[in-house]
Order: sequence, then structure tokens, then C-alpha cells
Amino acid sequence: MSEPSSEEDFAAMFAQHEARRALEIGQMVKGRVIQISDEHVFVDVGGKGEAWIDRAELADDEGRLKVKVGDEIEATVVATGDEIRLSHRLRQGAQAREALAVAAQTGVPVEGKVAGVIKGGYEVTVGGMRAFCPFSQMELRRVESEQEYVGRVLEFRVTKYAEGGRNLVLSRRALLEEQAEQAAVETRKKILPDAVLPGTVVSLADFGAFVDLGGVQGLVPMSELSHARVERAGDRLRVGEPVTVKVLRIDEAKGRVTLSLKALEGDPWAAVPGRLRERQVVRGRALRATEFGVFVELLPGVDGLLHISEIPRHRQGAMREAVGAGAEIAVMIVNVDMTKHRIALALAPEGSAVGDEMASTVAVGAVLTGTVDRVEPFGVFVRLGPGQTGLVPNAELGTARGTDHRRMFPAGSEMKVLVLALEEGGRRIRLSREKALVHEEQAETQAYIKDAARKGGFGMTLGDFLKDR
Repeated sequence: MSEPSSEEDFAAMFAQHEARRALEIGQMVKGRVIQISDEHVFVDVGGKGEAWIDRAELADDEGRLKVKVGDEIEATVVATGDEIRLSHRLRQGAQAREALAVAAQTGVPVEGKVAGVIKGGYEVTVGGMRAFCPFSQMELRRVESEQEYVGRVLEFRVTKYAEGGRNLVLSRRALLEEQAEQAAVETRKKILPDAVLPGTVVSLADFGAFVDLGGVQGLVPMSELSHARVERAGDRLRVGEPVTVKVLRIDEAKGRVTLSLKALEGDPWAAVPGRLRERQVVRGRALRATEFGVFVELLPGVDGLLHISEIPRHRQGAMREAVGAGAEIAVMIVNVDMTKHRIALALAPEGSAVGDEMASTVAVGAVLTGTVDRVEPFGVFVRLGPGQTGLVPNAELGTARGTDHRRMFPAGSEMKVLVLALEEGGRRIRLSREKALVHEEQAETQAYIKDAARKGGFGMTLGDFLKDR
């Protein structure tokens, strides 16, 4: 075989020189250990040539080497030219100062251990040297406990290198922002209406909670936190908590993403048929008062209405206080309308216990004593019991034409009525005062006749009886 020509030697040398020149200080390279000497560890960095690392960098505290020939390692270029010099780990002394200076110029991340909390930030040990990281540069946002970083080994960017390394300032936030921006590119591809995504709660506000989806934040409004009533976002979530959310809306123009936790909880009304029954006594939380009654939370996301007509006047003040305190009250379920998602309530009868099912005393033909609730131009409403209010039309009052019904039947007074009809599943009750009076008179007559017969005869005629009455 012929010897290589001088032209071939020159070409090889030139190629090697170009490969070395392609490396830049601060660049991260990977290579394989090819030789170990007393002072250096030689690394093959591929087409870029051969480089070396100070043996001390790859030894433990007792001098034992942590690599062997054939191992692959990653290192930072700290010198180029006639020879390529690498640094595997930043260490104390001139080597550390040199590498940190390179890191400050190139932006190459460095590892540091958070030693403690000092005024204005953290003391961080990097390559055996003391550095400072301001509070504002440790995280994307201020954390609740500054102590949680102490003792942790984290990556930083060197933002200031001065006085030979005696003035060394770091930033972790700069790295996190870059990582978040890179993640945001991929996250935006996933953010679509109705998409279900994992996220992390990053902050809480009066109007909801902000969730990071991976470099992109969205808002869970208060109304979308839960089917159950939530007064404050902090009652439902905490900062740093992992959550799964559903994307409701995307406003590209304003850069807003609206999310929901409630949408993933399922339909709360699905539990109603198995847990709530008509005439059942239950406890619920008084939520809010309106002019027509009090809304009571019976199950998470399921409310019932305690209508004002079911609250006696002397208890209305107590109901308002219960709402203000969010207190529990005992109520009876009057009606459940699954189609309209409505539940009508009444105050639980005195002496009843939670879980009791109250029997209805209202039946067609029954004569009952009720309490006048209110008088309307067309008749009088009479409350017969919890959740049972019927109407006595004017024609069934048994009064003379022109009678002032408001004066004759003031609210709260008693009235004896006869049940004429139950309509709409018992939700509408038609009553008659006139027929109740007739019924009562007939009952008294029959009782008198029976009593007279028992005493031995009818010494008084029916006409005499009626005349006495």
C-alpha cells in the first residue's frame, strides 16, 4: 500500500481543524471515554475530534473515578483551539470560576443546591461557590412557603458573574419561562372545546381559580367549580393541586380559556330518585333567601324551594338568620319534579325526625281544621299541614253576598273545611267551608239522635232540636 500523500495529510488535518472550530465554548456535547490517564480523562466527541476532562472532575470525594473506558458522558465545552477541553461538573476553584463565567456568557444551565433563605432570596451553592437567587427569580410566581426549596438541587441560569465569581446571581425563573413557552406550543394544539385535560392550580381569586394546562393558563369561574355551592375558591381547591378540567370556551381574540370542574362531576340529579322521596323529612343547608322563599341545598348540586307560604310569619326571621349562617334546617319534601329539576319543600312537622315519611291527612271527603294563609278576590287559601295548602272558592265559603272576607277570615285564624278534590297528584286541593259546616251540623244531629235513643226515647222532635240550636 502506498504512503498517503502530503495533500491527503493536509486534508485530514484541515478537516480535523474545521471540526474543532465548529465547537463553541459553552456548548453541551456527548462523548465516549476512550482513555484514562493520571490527570485526564480523554473523550471521543465523534467527528469533532478528541477532548479531555480533568480527572478530578470525575472522581468522588475519596478520589475514586466514577467512569470507565467505554462510558458515555455529557460535558460542557470550556476551551477550543489546539485542544478541546471539557467540564463535566462545576467544581471549586479556578475550574468552577471559569465554567461559571462561560455559563454566564452562553446561558448554559448550571446545577445548584439551595442552601438556605436569606434576605431577599436564597443562598445557592454552585460548584462549591456561593451564589444568590432572588425570591422573584426562583419560581414563575411567589410560593406560600419559601422554605420548601431549601435542600433541593435545581437548575439555574447565571445572570450575573462579577468580581471573579464573588458576585454571582442566578435565575431559575428564566429557565422555567423557556420551558413553559416550549410546552405551550404543544399544549395549544390540545386545547379544543370539550377537551378534557390535566392541569395544576396556580392561583385563586374571588372570581375563580387559574389552572396551568402546560404553559397555557385557563380560568375555572366560581360557577364551574362544583355543582355544590362554593363560597370561595379556596374552599374547593388549593394552589399546587393537580386537577382534571374540561375546556368550555376559547376566546382567541382575548387569549382566554374557560374551564370547568363541574362538567366532569356528572349530573347531580341522577342521585335524586334513590335518595329523596315525597313526604320524607331531610336536613338541608339554607343557601339564599328571595322574596318568594328560601332555597335549601339537599344534595351537592340539588336545591329545593321552601316557599314563603310554607314559612309561618313568626319563623321567617329565623329562616333569614339560617341563610346568613348557612345553617342546616329540617324540611319535608312536598314534591319532586325530575323533568323541571324542581323540588318543593315545607318545614318539617314538629316532633318529626330525619328519615321519617309523613303520612298525608288529606283525603277527599275528609273534614279538617286548617289555618287561613291568605285571602284573595276569588277565595281563601287554607293551610292544612306541611306542604298542603288548599283553596276555598268564594262560592264554597257559605257567606252572604258582600261579606268582607278579609275581616271575617284574618290570616292565622282557624277554618273548618271539607276536601272536595285533589288535583295534579295532590298538589292542588279544592276545599269547601260551607259543606264542612253542613257536615258538622249533620254529625251533631246524628249524635243527638243516638244520645236520645240511648236515654229512652225522642222526647224532643227534630224541629225542637233545630229550634234550640
